[in-house]
Amino acid sequence: MSFKRLFGSLVVLFLVCTVAFAAVEITFWHGLARDPDKSSIDKIIAAFEKENPGIKVKVVIVPAAETDSTKLLTAVAAGTGPDLVYIDRFTVPQRAAYDVLEPIDNYLKQLGVNVADFLKQFYPFAVEECMFNGKYYALPFDTDVRVMLYNKKLLKAAGFERPPTNVYDMIKIAEKLTKEGKKGKYDTVGFIPWYAQGWPYTWIFAFEGKVFDEKTGKFVFATDPGVIEAFKWQKSWADRFGYEALNAFGSLQIGDLTPFTAGKLAMLVDGNWTISGIKLFAPKDFEFSIAGIPTKSGKNVTWAGGWSVAIPKGAKRPLEAAKLALYIATKGQVTYSVDTLHLPTYKPAVSELLKVDPSQKVFVDLLEDAKCRPPLPVGALLWDKLVEARDMVLTGKKTVEQALKDAQDAVQREYDKIMAKQK
Repeated sequence: MSFKRLFGSLVVLFLVCTVAFAAVEITFWHGLARDPDKSSIDKIIAAFEKENPGIKVKVVIVPAAETDSTKLLTAVAAGTGPDLVYIDRFTVPQRAAYDVLEPIDNYLKQLGVNVADFLKQFYPFAVEECMFNGKYYALPFDTDVRVMLYNKKLLKAAGFERPPTNVYDMIKIAEKLTKEGKKGKYDTVGFIPWYAQGWPYTWIFAFEGKVFDEKTGKFVFATDPGVIEAFKWQKSWADRFGYEALNAFGSLQIGDLTPFTAGKLAMLVDGNWTISGIKLFAPKDFEFSIAGIPTKSGKNVTWAGGWSVAIPKGAKRPLEAAKLALYIATKGQVTYSVDTLHLPTYKPAVSELLKVDPSQKVFVDLLEDAKCRPPLPVGALLWDKLVEARDMVLTGKKTVEQALKDAQDAVQREYDKIMAKQK
């Protein structure tokens, strides 16, 4: 064989090998556009690529709210969706019911994962939210809990050491802390029930309300005494202090300061993830502490949410996407919880978080008894309809009873339609 022919053969062999071993590219969508979250995700992806040199991850930041998956739905329908997507965990059953997500079980098995044993490493509530119709459609990522945060100086100046544990005592302390400034606008406000994490579920849980009856498959919140009382309590607050005036106050933002960190809002219900932001942006002399969410009974209550990673329908590289999902849900959670102080659903990551910030233990301890939104195939719709009902009540456009009935009728119709297709 001549040198030229030998050289040519080697070139061809080199090109074939290069193509064979070229990195496969997968696309990952997430909506974490701000630090420390964004930089932590970047770090996780870089570590994954180093550990898996045959896979290249193209990260695309796609802004999305808890229940808004418009861009994902459009992309999946057009066949241009990502291989992996970051999605609010409680919406997974609904996205699965609408055939937007792929079951992840089989891909994990192909990777040699014993799915049942693997998922035992996560908090049960987070795993349940990833399931629909007996199959898993996502892997859990972070989680959170809600608590009452309060400004120690403002409360002490008004003669209080800490917030009350009973919801009906809240209005008394708020009246002392709420003061008008110039032009009739509020200068300081004691509390706004629907601000930050004061979502309908927060107060439904606080009033021991019931949303859904699993035995009958029927929604019951329109006639549940606890839910009705929770909505009426918020309406009484809006009537007392003014819904529009409180909303205008709550929307104020002074640079990186919120009304709370600016020392203008005395108390708010918010998540543990806000602690890192408070430490980062609040003035050095800002003093705050943590208390339980006030309830009707006076007993402590909280609820957990969080996000997940899922494979959309039509993903071009689902097996590689499952490999990335597996990494993000495990090693990635360790990195993310340490970087951002978000609570992990992956239990082995908890100890690493507490090494970095022992104060997070108060939140970790709450996870064992935390409530969560019912994992239903209409979870996102239910959330939206409850928020819509609340807003209708607070603006005086509907009575509590009418707003809840309209919401329940809409959710029940959609639920019945989905479940009929599963039979």
